[in-house]
Amino acid sequence: MKDLITQMVCTISNEKCFIGECDKCPTESITDILTDNNMIDLDDECSWNLWKKVNNKFDLQQMSGSTDSLLTEIEERWSPFLLHTHINREQREYIKELRCQSTEKTFVVAQIDFSMNYTLVRQREVQQGFFSQHQVTLFTIHLTIGKEQRNLAVISDYMEHTTVFVHCVQKILTQFIKKNFPLVKKVNYVSDGACAHFKNNASILNLIHHKIDFDLDACWTFTATGHGKGAGDGIGAVLKSTARRVTRSKNILMSNAKDFYEFTQKQQLETARRSNKDIPGVHVFFLESDEVEEAKKSYLQARSEKLR
Repeated sequence: MKDLITQMVCTISNEKCFIGECDKCPTESITDILTDNNMIDLDDECSWNLWKKVNNKFDLQQMSGSTDSLLTEIEERWSPFLLHTHINREQREYIKELRCQSTEKTFVVAQIDFSMNYTLVRQREVQQGFFSQHQVTLFTIHLTIGKEQRNLAVISDYMEHTTVFVHCVQKILTQFIKKNFPLVKKVNYVSDGACAHFKNNASILNLIHHKIDFDLDACWTFTATGHGKGAGDGIGAVLKSTARRVTRSKNILMSNAKDFYEFTQKQQLETARRSNKDIPGVHVFFLESDEVEEAKKSYLQARSEKLR
């Protein structure tokens, strides 16, 4: 794929090359390049896989038709793909540069994301128990401070993934930063563009009030669509897999979010102690649902109503 893109553009870092506005780029189409010097019968039958939206859900569909139909499909989708590739590359390099520039005296980079809710299972549970399982909200944060890194996880019994919840997590995060890195002046958040809790009007409004709310400046960088994976996914995977393995193999009961938090915090501290480390691999915090509701009712709801 990289070879194809290189043949289509003259400068890999020039946006005009990726939106078709560069006069110096090759004039060959993607179809010309794919068929060049190849003995291809356009009437030959072939099959290919294509992600398509069916009933408001994306599914991988197997398509079949002539080679000409396949080339037409590629031609139609090539321009959006080319632009998406450029945006993804530029965003990735920009975020990489941010991490290199961060220091203990300037700003930190906080990559944040919701992990998939953890389902609390019990060893040898009865069949009816499967239909009454409880879940836990898990929010992950990967901090980059110069050459140092910190992993944080916020566990909660509040089950809605909302902007209000993210704001409450930001309070926990900024308190952690001011305690452990008191010279830091700014937080640069990095996240995907999920509109339910990150990329929306209320979230940007909260960002404007960040200095007032938390006494730290802030900005926000969004990754390219569909490319928000990061270290936070590993944090969530480690915590959930550890809890699941222990629950299945030992007589340990986790019935609610508080139990999951207490187990995870204890496990992280014990692991750090056995490894002779001063800090745990993951700093674990608990966020009460009442605290989220209180923040919503006391000032966030009134703030968001200004947008209407």
